[in-house]
Amino acid sequence: MLLGWGPWAAPAQAVAAADPVFDLPKILAPPLQARTTQTEEKDGVITEEVMFHSEMDGEKSVEIFAYFSHSKGQRGLPAFIWNQGGLGRASSYWTILGAKRGYAALCIDFPLPGYRSTGGYPIVSGLETATDPRRAPIYHGAVALLRAVSYLESRAEVDRTRIGMCGSSWGGFYTTLMTGVDPRLKVGSAMFGTGSLQLGNSWWFGRGPNPKYDSAAQEHWRTTLDPAFRLATRATPIGWFTGANDSFYWMPALMETHQIASGPKHLTILPNWNHGLTPTADEQVFAWLDVHLKAAQPFNTVSALRLARRGAATVAEWDFSGPREVDSADLILSHGDNGNWVSRFWTTLPARRVNGVCSVELPPSPMPFYIGGAVTDRQGFRYSTPLLRVEPVASGLLDAQARLTYDGCSVWGGFEAAGVNYLQALACWDNSVTVNTNPAHVKAGRQSALIKAKGKFHPVQFTVGVPHRLTAWVKASSEAEIKFALAGSFDGQPRTADTTVKAGLAWTQVTLPFTPPTTLTANLALTVSGPEGAVVYLDEVRFAPE
Repeated sequence: MLLGWGPWAAPAQAVAAADPVFDLPKILAPPLQARTTQTEEKDGVITEEVMFHSEMDGEKSVEIFAYFSHSKGQRGLPAFIWNQGGLGRASSYWTILGAKRGYAALCIDFPLPGYRSTGGYPIVSGLETATDPRRAPIYHGAVALLRAVSYLESRAEVDRTRIGMCGSSWGGFYTTLMTGVDPRLKVGSAMFGTGSLQLGNSWWFGRGPNPKYDSAAQEHWRTTLDPAFRLATRATPIGWFTGANDSFYWMPALMETHQIASGPKHLTILPNWNHGLTPTADEQVFAWLDVHLKAAQPFNTVSALRLARRGAATVAEWDFSGPREVDSADLILSHGDNGNWVSRFWTTLPARRVNGVCSVELPPSPMPFYIGGAVTDRQGFRYSTPLLRVEPVASGLLDAQARLTYDGCSVWGGFEAAGVNYLQALACWDNSVTVNTNPAHVKAGRQSALIKAKGKFHPVQFTVGVPHRLTAWVKASSEAEIKFALAGSFDGQPRTADTTVKAGLAWTQVTLPFTPPTTLTANLALTVSGPEGAVVYLDEVRFAPE
């Protein structure tokens, strides 16, 4: 059954000693035939363009292009492989960044069509295994990374006992996969990507339940190319850094992968972030490498959440420990049962800290909800617990009349600097919209949005099946009719609602009711449009349950 993950999932079973897909002795045996085709030195960093042999696929020789950077004259350095987001072409930006952090770093062109590497496999076309997983494009990307580790081992600049891997999105997918496949890796650090993808991913289920991926197809995937499959028998440290609303790699998949991993592990989960991270969380991705490759100060650890009755209250508790001074703690909470992982809203509640124990009193609820605890250290690094589903009946929290009190546009709806930065970081800011700082055209706070003709605003977040109401304030440079439209996709089916108001020099409030249907996948955006030549100001956008 799709999305079968839960806090009481059965323990992961160890896989057989013989890998069902990757024959490591055979893959690693052929000569690398490595060569450097170009070398450049800048600011004490040497960057090489290199080629090496990956595999023979029938009569086709697959050759891999990569950038390799290291500090001039250094030997025996810790090293990592960076895997590009979207498996984009190799970039020396990341290898030079690694060299400046004290590493030798490698970034490959995966064997994709049109790349400097050969092979031409459509790896990013989807999560497909084929009857024989060795014929799947994903397999050939993994072989290239196995050979990339061999390349690092061959270099005098590298300490072969201190090699790690990190990457973003598809790069995080491969980081998770290779941490399980390759025993030579000493640490993995994954931005967004995860395993256990039979429990939720956009390629299979982005338009809702998909009969193509039935239980047999899911099991075939799980036991062959899924990145989580081998983590139960691999004690390699691995960390995941992601947003709670990631559109590609859903939370149930990450929670199951984290549970399966048998080695030291870490989670950073940012509420209401989708396929993007703050600069501090970006830095934490590399700090995790530093801990395990450079003996940097260890990360703190947090326990799983537990529920306890304290008098008439139900309290969520978790423990934390470690050498890094904790600055704050919080609990994230999202109403609604399994599903709607991309568009659900997460409320953040401050936590009480006493002697290494965090606690938050939970509110009454008319429905199940999910919670996740975290502590944040002085550097801003976040240490998250796995999510926990709370059943209100069993936990003594059921109140059929309890109201949900969040605002699904609160992160950005005031158009203050932090909200605009958030939208820009997630590539959600409409560049045809500008920020107004003239107080005469601000309803509240210090900024508003200035729209000429049309502006689109998202994400609009919500609980499926619950009636909501959009409210906003609008004014215009001259009297004009302004259209507000909510439009989204729910299991691939469009749903819209709109209203038109007359606006002028004074602020006018707009209201628009909308009930998101109960679906597995959902997204919603607000579009505001006016007549040609009109200048429209928008502020205080809210989307709240009724």
